[in-house]
Amino acid sequence: MKIIMRKILITLFIIGVFTACDERLEELNTPNKGAVKVPAAPLFANGVTEMFYMMNNSNTNINVFRLYAQYWAQTTYPDESQYNMVGRRNPDNFWRGAYRDALKDLDEAKRITLETWQKEGLTEAERDNRVAIIDASKVYIFATLVDAFGAIPFSEALDPEILQPQYESGEAVYNQIITVLDAAIASMDPAEASWPEGQDPVYEGDTNGWFKFANSLKLKLAINIADVNAGKASTMIAQAEPNVFESNDDNAGITHLDAFPNTHPIHEDLVQSGRADYVVANTLIDKLNALNDPRIAVFAEPLADGVTYEGGIYGTNNTYAQKSHIGEVFHDPTLEGLILDYSEVEFLLAEAAARGISVSGTAAEHYENGIRASMEYWGIDADEIDAYLAQPAVAYATAAGNWKQKIGTQHWIALYNRGFEGWTVWRRLDFTGFNVPPLLTYSDIPNRFIFPIEEATLNKTNLTEAIQLIGGSDNVQTKVFWDVN
Repeated sequence: MKIIMRKILITLFIIGVFTACDERLEELNTPNKGAVKVPAAPLFANGVTEMFYMMNNSNTNINVFRLYAQYWAQTTYPDESQYNMVGRRNPDNFWRGAYRDALKDLDEAKRITLETWQKEGLTEAERDNRVAIIDASKVYIFATLVDAFGAIPFSEALDPEILQPQYESGEAVYNQIITVLDAAIASMDPAEASWPEGQDPVYEGDTNGWFKFANSLKLKLAINIADVNAGKASTMIAQAEPNVFESNDDNAGITHLDAFPNTHPIHEDLVQSGRADYVVANTLIDKLNALNDPRIAVFAEPLADGVTYEGGIYGTNNTYAQKSHIGEVFHDPTLEGLILDYSEVEFLLAEAAARGISVSGTAAEHYENGIRASMEYWGIDADEIDAYLAQPAVAYATAAGNWKQKIGTQHWIALYNRGFEGWTVWRRLDFTGFNVPPLLTYSDIPNRFIFPIEEATLNKTNLTEAIQLIGGSDNVQTKVFWDVN
């Protein structure tokens, strides 16, 4: 009897405990440390930061474009310089960083902004500016993905209910993002406030900076499509030119700090890693030496004699101690990260003029402005700039080759440390000068990233259709839609 009573008491005690727990169930399951509802501003800041990270880092698992642009060469492991995209799954990681880390945060920031702007006490102008800035940032990322892969998921890409989004052709995506960008520019009021200064890592709340960025981006997209739709490109350039970057003060840059994890991402690979994986490539060093380019002292370090610069042989392993190292400024943790700058804008305008598109100024004037802007950014003295521009091998009227060779070469030099765009300029203008890695051919230099390997498992049906959208072959020789020459 005592045993039975004890069991009854134990049972009642357990029931009482669970009843008490049940009453507190909601309280116990409510996180008290992690954010349940994230405001739009930090999501925007994080999305933009991830956008800059994907374009500025030098992690060989993610961003290999300083190698594809032949600015850097490798020492011990030259796989990426030999265009091996499978070993480290570079396309997968770049794709994931764009969609998951950057675009999704920006998309969520837009949704929350539209839902909460009245509760936050924003004016309609502030709301519209914030949304327009998000849309311009998303356009930049989607354009980059098209430029890398050729065809991508777009309309269905960020819908959490669609686990296998359809791909769209690069041209179709460009048409849509240009429409989005036009709407963003039209709805942006440069004189009104937008994001808080502390949550805007690019322009610190200056809407006019974002307005110029959006117009400069429009110029960039217009030049990209100039060979496939000259009429549309011409119209876009006429609309954008009055409001593009006017000096290096307008550059789309992000400030980094002294301490990890807020240092410039290449500081991780050049300093924090303790490794010696990169040297400046002979492709760039040979060109800078031939042109007596004073930027060589910024971009690279001399050999032990203090005066000689020798690049690593591109596409193979190199002895670190025997080649010119990456310039000291790029070891600085506070180095500015850029995604679009004034020098690039001037070279784009030079290209527009050379194509016969109406812009203010001649191709020669914009070409010179682009060189001057790059050199000023890197701290070259005015006298050295003038002397450089006066050289017959540099001056627009006498430099070798057609306009694509002249503008392309100088634009490529100016894009040092912005590997993706350096690779893009080479693809668009086909200027000569790139080296061929040993045992490869010139046609092996990639025109695009292959599609992410994991897509064959996660989104196979749509991937198969995507391959047909780009012409039927998922290889590096296939060109993106605007690369027709």
